[in-house]
Amino acid sequence: MARRILIINPNVTEAITATMVEEARRTAASDTVIVPATARFGTLYIENRVESAIAGHAVLEALAEHASGCDAAIVAAFGDPGVFAAKEMLDIPVIGIAEAAFLTAYTLGRRYAIVCLTQRLGVWYRECAEEHGLAGRLVAVRPLDVPPTDITNAKEQTGRRLVEACHEVIDRHGAEVVIMGGGPIAGLARTVAHEIPVPVLDGVSCAVRLAEALVDLAPRPAARGSFARPPAKPSKGLSPALQTWVERRDG
Repeated sequence: MARRILIINPNVTEAITATMVEEARRTAASDTVIVPATARFGTLYIENRVESAIAGHAVLEALAEHASGCDAAIVAAFGDPGVFAAKEMLDIPVIGIAEAAFLTAYTLGRRYAIVCLTQRLGVWYRECAEEHGLAGRLVAVRPLDVPPTDITNAKEQTGRRLVEACHEVIDRHGAEVVIMGGGPIAGLARTVAHEIPVPVLDGVSCAVRLAEALVDLAPRPAARGSFARPPAKPSKGLSPALQTWVERRDG
């Protein structure tokens, strides 16, 4: 039976969804179906804590609306907005693309670095690694000094500078693995890997492969602990789908 993996873009830019879904489908096994969803509300792209908080709500709305019938879900914004709440919400595996890249980096080397598009993203990504408990091997976060002017064209505008940043963190910080952080640059790591002398990772690709592995492992959903399903309670002002989940009107 085909695996169905929901990939949620927590920002509202359909072009970024398309970029990530293209890379997800390129990476996925032939019997995996990628189900895309884009946030119904929020910002053009997510760059700071405020926008991340908004995106977390949008992720939960999207899960409530689209997760039925899927075997796993991916929160496809580097920084993983709402991912811990999403894990608590669903009985299927939920993976953030940053989380997947960090975990993969841990298997490939003892010193990893992140290169990314803006200074604010660099702050958020470092905090994300700390929240996942995976910052112990993070030796550098290198944002670009000049961000892209068009986030939907980020790969074309910044690709060469990101490759230079990869070489910098290898030479200056001894990085043994480099992560290219950001949904808008999904796929860039694959196309420039031959230019970089250490493994270079893309969060979307890592998340798809991890999601497939977890689906095949079929772990039991948590019945105890912080990711166990919380009890129902009344709510107000939520979308119908999310209200149904919170109040368990569907049983």
